[in-house]
Amino acid sequence: MTSMRFENILATFCSPALMGKKVSNLVSVSKKELPEISILLDIYNDKLNRYDINIKTICECGERVLLFVYREELLKEHLKNEDIKEILLEYGYLKADTVDEHIDILSSRMQMRQFPHEIGVFLGYPVSDVQGFIENDGRNYEYCGYWKVYKDAHRAKKTFTMYDNIRSFMVAELDCGRNLDNIISQFQNIA
Repeated sequence: MTSMRFENILATFCSPALMGKKVSNLVSVSKKELPEISILLDIYNDKLNRYDINIKTICECGERVLLFVYREELLKEHLKNEDIKEILLEYGYLKADTVDEHIDILSSRMQMRQFPHEIGVFLGYPVSDVQGFIENDGRNYEYCGYWKVYKDAHRAKKTFTMYDNIRSFMVAELDCGRNLDNIISQFQNIA
C-alpha cells in the first residue's frame, strides 16, 4: 500500500521528469504519510536508475522531505547551457563540475532556510523566466502555471498542457493497476 501511495505521489507531481519530458521535478512528501521514505528512496532508485531517473532528498525538516526527481543525463546537458552557467556562477556554484555537486550546493542553499531562486534553472524553466522572476521578485509576470512566465506565455501554456497530459496519463495507468516501472519501460520503448 505504501509503495502504491509513493508511486501515485511521484506520478502526480513528477510525471514530466519520469517520462523524460522535463529535466527534473520537485515534490514535498509528508514523513507522517510515508514514514519509511528513506527505504522507498532506496527501492525506487534501484528500480528507476536504469532509466537514468534519480531521486534525492534535497531538503528535510521535522515533518516533510523535499525530493528532487531528475534525469541525470538531461540535467547534465541542460546545465552546460552558457546562460545557465552564468546564473549559477552568480549564485555561488563556482566549484560545481558534476550534476551531484550542483545538487549538493542547491541542497545546502535549501537547508539554510532561504529559497534559492536559481532553482528554476534546475527544474528546466526557461532562462528568461528564471531571470524575470529574480529581477521582478516574483511579480509582474505574464502568466502563471507550473512557473511564473515572463516571456513567451503562448509557448509556456503549450508546455503546461503537455505536462498536464503526461500526469493524467500516468495517474490513469496507475489507477488501472500498472506500476511506474511498467509505465516508464513501455514509454521508453515507444519514445
